[in-house]
Formats: sequence, C-alpha cells, structure tokens
Amino acid sequence: MLSKPFSTSFPFVFDFLPNNSSHFITLVYLPLFHYLSLLDEKGAGPIPRQVECYSCMSLSYQTSWKYLQATYIYPKVFTDRCRDPNSERGMPTVMCSSVCVSLMEPDVEAGVFIGFKHIRGCLDRVLRHGFNQSALRTHRFHQNNHCRTLSRSALFNPARTTDPPALGDVQLCSCYGDRCNYSTPMTSLFLVFLIVFIHWVIN
Repeated sequence: MLSKPFSTSFPFVFDFLPNNSSHFITLVYLPLFHYLSLLDEKGAGPIPRQVECYSCMSLSYQTSWKYLQATYIYPKVFTDRCRDPNSERGMPTVMCSSVCVSLMEPDVEAGVFIGFKHIRGCLDRVLRHGFNQSALRTHRFHQNNHCRTLSRSALFNPARTTDPPALGDVQLCSCYGDRCNYSTPMTSLFLVFLIVFIHWVIN
C-alpha cells in the first residue's frame, strides 16, 4: 500500500540493524509493516462537508516570506508553536472543504540541521498553485489518513511550466476530522521504535 518503502521514509532505523539481518526483517519487520498498512486504511471514511484545520507555519518561514510568497498561501499565524499546535491554547484554525494537511521538512541553517519546520492547513489552501493532483491520487491522500515523503517537484505544481522544478523533499500528511492536523501520526513512529526494541531484545 505504501508508495515508499519504510526503509526510505525512516533510513535511520536500519543503522541499528546488522548486515545479516534479513532473517529479522522477514520475521519482524514485514509483519509489522503489514500491520501499519492496515492501520493506515482505518479512519478513511466519508469526508465531512467541512472540517476545522489548524492554520500555521513555523516562524522561520516568515523570515524568508518574500521568497516564499509565490509558493505558499499566507497562514493564520507564523509561530514555532506550529510544531505541536494541539498543546497550545488559541492556535488559529480555518474551515476547510477538503481535508486537513501538515507538511514537515528539515530546518537547516549554514549546513547544520537544527530541527524540523512545519506548515499546517487545508489541502487546497496551503500552496498558491496547488498540489499536483496526479500525485495526490497516486498516493491516495484523499482516501487515507497517512503521511508520505515526496519530492517537491512531484508534489508541488509550478507557477509556470517553464519554471525549474522545486528542490528537496517534504513530508505531507493528510487526515480527516476537526483539528486532526496537529502532529505526525504516531503509528509510524511507534513502529520505528518497536522494530529497534525487538531487535535489541533478540540480540
């Protein structure tokens, strides 16, 4: 079901595994991966006519907004609280006729990774020129609550067909329900740590 192998989405997991871990992967990783796929399918039901979604961007986007405003739609607020809006009172929301989404990408300054930055909002009100509809259908963002890490060039529509492709990857998560776009779904993170823990116990 997943469009990217789990090893691609979470490459650091396999740093913990020895080179001869194929038996472990067959016995533990594949069944758990199937379980995650089943969890992804749950919650996919009829889309309400409108849902309430958090609308925010990390503060670093505001600093570079003059370069980004051709790509993104202005959010309700720029704040580092966008990392976890559910833990904060008064985080603004918008009513959406599509689904809620969140985008996450590495925050790098002078070549140093300093964390992640976040964008949250409606599927049809985050990008000025919209998401690539073919990519949304291929990766089933309208059908499941889940996340995918994709290249911007595949996910973002360019302003003009002659524009150069956008660089880098971004993680897009879609979900259904009021204020559901408050964090990355925990099933994937839980699976990561479960795999590492089981491998540690076995060895």
